[in-house]
Amino acid sequence: MNWKMFWSGLRALYLLRVPLATLTLLLALGPIARFSGARSLLGNLLDLSASRWDIFQVSLGAFLLAYAAVATLNLTLHYGNQRFADSGEFSIWQQRPLVTFLAGTGSAALFMVFVIVRTEYSTPIDALVTLCGFAVALGLVFVSKLLQLALTDPVITPHPPPFLVFPAYLIPALEEFFDNRYCWTGRRTQSFKKRFNQVSQWPLEILRHVGQGYLVDTQASKGSLKLQSGHVFALSLSVIAFLIYLVCGWGKRNITADVATVPALAYILLFLNVACWGLGALTFFFDRFRFPLLFVLAGLVSVTGSAPESDHFFRVETGVTRGRFLSPAEYLKIRLAPDSGTPANVVLVATPGGGIQAGAWTAQVLSGLETELGDSFRKSVTAISSVSGGSLGSLLYAATFDKLVKKEDLAEQARRSAIDEVAWGLTQPDFWRTVMPWLGRRWVDRGWALEEKWTAINHLGPKRLSALERVTGWFTSSKPEDGYPERDILLSSWKAGAGMPALLFNSMLVERGQHVVFSNTDYPRADPAESIVNFYDLYPEYHDSFDVRAVTAARLSASFPYVAPAARPDLDGAYEAGFHFVDGGYYDNYGIDALIGWIRDALQSPDPPNVKDILVLQIRHFNPAAIPGGTKPGWSFQTYAPLSGLLSMWSSAPVNRDRNELDLLRESYTASDHRKIWFATIAYDTSDENCSQAPLSWKLSPREQACIVNVWNETKAGYNQPALRCIKDYLARTTDGVGSPDCEKAQ
Repeated sequence: MNWKMFWSGLRALYLLRVPLATLTLLLALGPIARFSGARSLLGNLLDLSASRWDIFQVSLGAFLLAYAAVATLNLTLHYGNQRFADSGEFSIWQQRPLVTFLAGTGSAALFMVFVIVRTEYSTPIDALVTLCGFAVALGLVFVSKLLQLALTDPVITPHPPPFLVFPAYLIPALEEFFDNRYCWTGRRTQSFKKRFNQVSQWPLEILRHVGQGYLVDTQASKGSLKLQSGHVFALSLSVIAFLIYLVCGWGKRNITADVATVPALAYILLFLNVACWGLGALTFFFDRFRFPLLFVLAGLVSVTGSAPESDHFFRVETGVTRGRFLSPAEYLKIRLAPDSGTPANVVLVATPGGGIQAGAWTAQVLSGLETELGDSFRKSVTAISSVSGGSLGSLLYAATFDKLVKKEDLAEQARRSAIDEVAWGLTQPDFWRTVMPWLGRRWVDRGWALEEKWTAINHLGPKRLSALERVTGWFTSSKPEDGYPERDILLSSWKAGAGMPALLFNSMLVERGQHVVFSNTDYPRADPAESIVNFYDLYPEYHDSFDVRAVTAARLSASFPYVAPAARPDLDGAYEAGFHFVDGGYYDNYGIDALIGWIRDALQSPDPPNVKDILVLQIRHFNPAAIPGGTKPGWSFQTYAPLSGLLSMWSSAPVNRDRNELDLLRESYTASDHRKIWFATIAYDTSDENCSQAPLSWKLSPREQACIVNVWNETKAGYNQPALRCIKDYLARTTDGVGSPDCEKAQ
């Protein structure tokens, strides 16, 4: 075995770690999103059913990313001997440029195969669209090559510059074309190259003493330094990629109800492209000094990571008069008053977390029950306690009471995607937050983008105008008669009363691990029952002069890990400490805890309302889980066993706790023979394997959207769901709910 070649190869792998990791990620992203445990979170990234324009953009991004990796790899191989020559006997060079080009192209092509296969309703035309993306990517490489030749002085660089993506010498006509451009000696060409050299002298002087591999001659006289031609090409192609990244990001700053023009996957690929160029440049520079890349990134984190401006914030409206909220007891008295126009029914709804699947199923169930049972159900809905994705469904359901969302559009509205906006927020403002946190608006991040999309889709604020509408002046204002309110809907705008149900958006405080509720009722009050605290009571110094948007409350309830950030209110500025809010599922993923506390608060008040029977309706967005079996892993299991156990407890412990709390509530409430508690659970229960995988992202594929409707139709047909009959019995009071077989089965 040639050990010298082995150790040289090992060293080369280290120097080439960024481009090799980029190509590996590009190859692995498709299988990971399609087949691994991350499918529920990443799978719908690959679904581009919206339009073929999306496929073109993703294809362009994939091939540009591959060629960024290829160019970085070839650049290191071509100039590595100069850059790292002082490390002893070490020699690397590029012997197979065609193999490198084909490897990059093949990685992008295989990735696009996964995208097309994952995209529903794909056709052979999608393959042609992919080829168009490939052609445009090659065209941008061609443009970068021309820029390289236009800026390279053949007098200083006496040989043709390297072809860092495609070996053009394999096509004689193409090689001759490039050589002619390179050796062009026209007056304007020479003048242009001379000016470029003059402008570049100041930055090149900085590199003079560390410019091995960068400069043609580090010993050249002052004013005569020249950048290696390959770096001119890399700089040209990286600037083109960076400009595309900036343009796509800039065009998204006004989020509207329209379908996103750039898909989430394209944002991610463009960001990876910029990251490949940036990290590749850092490793090429610092590897000469044996200074690890992780130390460079750690230095960045030490500067920006602890800056208060880099924290995540959510908008809080100050200078508003919030007014007084009704307590649960006061609200129930008004709602159950004989002249209120509502039936003497109390339906308490609890809906859990689970991404857009939970939100869409919640909206479908509530909309479907209204269709099946009429106004008797709608007027009986008293309180809705929601967590995480379920908060989206309850938010939109509340909007139907304010006529911002039409009842017949409720289920469809909840299925609208917001993943493109989240991806934009993650790869654009959140990236710049880590690099330059002192610029921009503090609350603009991926969480804000999610709020803006929900607001625009569901008319929860003034109409969001596109850039084209702003420039042309097609629309000059948002008019109430257009279906849009004059200002953003604040939570206090939906105070619970005879028409609006009580809303409980469940969240949690990171610092305390405490359950916190955003509610349009005064619950809980100063001495928090059930260890729950009201959001407004956390900031007594502001009294009633501040408020949050209703969509913000729902988003903070749905801030599940990493998809949305842990954010604090923008009340006192960046330099004042504040509580961070995260997904309510950390504390109780089913919304039962707050719901029980709310009804107990009403019943245990000094002057309780006259409540008779109560129906507790639980909406579950997933199939009833089978009991997991044993496993047989190796020692590596010990590295993640604590986290795995924590996650298992997270999903199972609240179920048992909530069941016990409901039993205790029933025992205490039914002490009198004149009062009963009914229970019904409507779960997303199906035998169709194609509908059994619930996505946790903010996007449903067309098939998954159809599954929501199909499962509801199965529920209406009585497929393993006695809950509907239980609810009908409760509304009609035809039987004893506690003893009803349907209600017992529906628990």
